[in-house]
Amino acid sequence: MTQQPPWVNAGRAAAPADVPDGAGFEALIFDWDGTLVDSREVCYRGLAQALDGVGVTLDPGWYWPRQAIASPDLLVLWEQQFGPLPAPIEAIIARCRANVIAAAAQLVVVDTYVQIARAARDRGQRTAIGSNASTDTITAGLTATGLADLFDAVVTWSDVPAGRGKPAPDIFLLAAQRLQTPPGRCLVYEDADAGVAAALAAGMTAYNVRTGRLLHP
Repeated sequence: MTQQPPWVNAGRAAAPADVPDGAGFEALIFDWDGTLVDSREVCYRGLAQALDGVGVTLDPGWYWPRQAIASPDLLVLWEQQFGPLPAPIEAIIARCRANVIAAAAQLVVVDTYVQIARAARDRGQRTAIGSNASTDTITAGLTATGLADLFDAVVTWSDVPAGRGKPAPDIFLLAAQRLQTPPGRCLVYEDADAGVAAALAAGMTAYNVRTGRLLHP
């Protein structure tokens, strides 16, 4: 069993009873990993296996506090701290993404936030996904979970300049642009501090699904 930080299971045990439904906003934007789906083990194993293939062991104690960082950016941090990897980052990430895509059927849908997205669509609100994952992995996940029809737009790390994933606001700003909605009229559902920081930097209201706090820019 992969070692996990103490807040992981506690944060997913049950959604707070007062989760905002977002009815007062024009658009709702959802993080993918950790919000719409529980993908912790899938993502960890995908990267760990990719690194193992080049002779590198991914220490879970190093990984878990940084799990919200996009994998390419995460490996840049690895090289800054530990030195060059024995294979190009691009090759490792390609293998990681292939592993995650192959395991898409193992994703666990977080029903609370899927139902919020569904209700928003029924009200005529716009909905999007804004994620530090890649477009390929999210496309596979949406297909495996049957959630693709719930969202008007999907914006990922693949859509913004390198190094501009969360906590930079670029992903959320692009999502608002594609939804044709002012950032201040968007509510973001996020489980990671980096994602919450990105939403606030974009001028959006953010609901932290891990702490149950609603935060305003």
